[in-house]
Amino acid sequence: MSTQSKELQVTKESMVDNVTNRIAELQDGGFKLPANYSPQNALQSAWLMLQDIQTRDKKPVLQECSKNTIAMALFKMVQLGLNPAKNQCYFVPYGKDLVCMTSYFGQVLIAKRAGLQDVKANLILKGDKFNYQIEADGRKVVTNHDQPFENLGNEIIGAYCVVTLPDGVQDTDIMTLAEIKQSWQQGAPKGNSPAHRNFEGEMAKRTVTNRAIKMFVNSSDDGAVLDDELPTQSPTEAHVQHQIQSKAHRSEIGFEEEEEADYVEEKAEPEPAAKLQSEKMPEWAQQ
Repeated sequence: MSTQSKELQVTKESMVDNVTNRIAELQDGGFKLPANYSPQNALQSAWLMLQDIQTRDKKPVLQECSKNTIAMALFKMVQLGLNPAKNQCYFVPYGKDLVCMTSYFGQVLIAKRAGLQDVKANLILKGDKFNYQIEADGRKVVTNHDQPFENLGNEIIGAYCVVTLPDGVQDTDIMTLAEIKQSWQQGAPKGNSPAHRNFEGEMAKRTVTNRAIKMFVNSSDDGAVLDDELPTQSPTEAHVQHQIQSKAHRSEIGFEEEEEADYVEEKAEPEPAAKLQSEKMPEWAQQ
């Protein structure tokens, strides 16, 4: 076995095995994971992917990022019940920090676990015919979205997300591209990460979806927790607040999620992990 292979094995034992053992301890104490979710499979998939991820300087993240933030990124993935092999989350290096970010697919999964029947996001392109109306209860309803085939590839001017609530009623959140980019400005990469530059459409859908579902997900007592990106509340609140109070689900995962450094519902730019580790880093992640 080469020296590099030995180093990776040692890192794996100190990271993946540490997180696995910690999850097992928490489960013994009542910590619940989503049904049919295998943390072991997710961790193995994550580890294989981490070996190929590089920083902007083309250096392996397993060598450049701090062990503490790698451990916390893996723990966050398991806490949310996500699997990177299914594109439900991905890992992004920011300097010496590694961040686990929830993808659009992961958001939809979390929302359905919280009780929403369906979640669908679409882009509004230049040249599209798009109309909506506001109902008496505050819900927005799309009345028409005509997107001819020749419009595909046109400039993105907005995005919207339609959520189907537990009672079958639909609500919609709509954002202009200016609003979406303003949201991105609140995060550490300021909308300049490779994901934002190369997959603007997917990131736009991710942003509007996060805002559309976060009121329901974060107010329910379910195991689903979203990253908090936007300070504003979704219009869904007006329609579902009374349902949340009476139909809250039993808690499965009760950990507060660390704020992501980028899209997913961003607020102020987080402090460097090195400064926070001594205050927030659990003892098990420092081993």
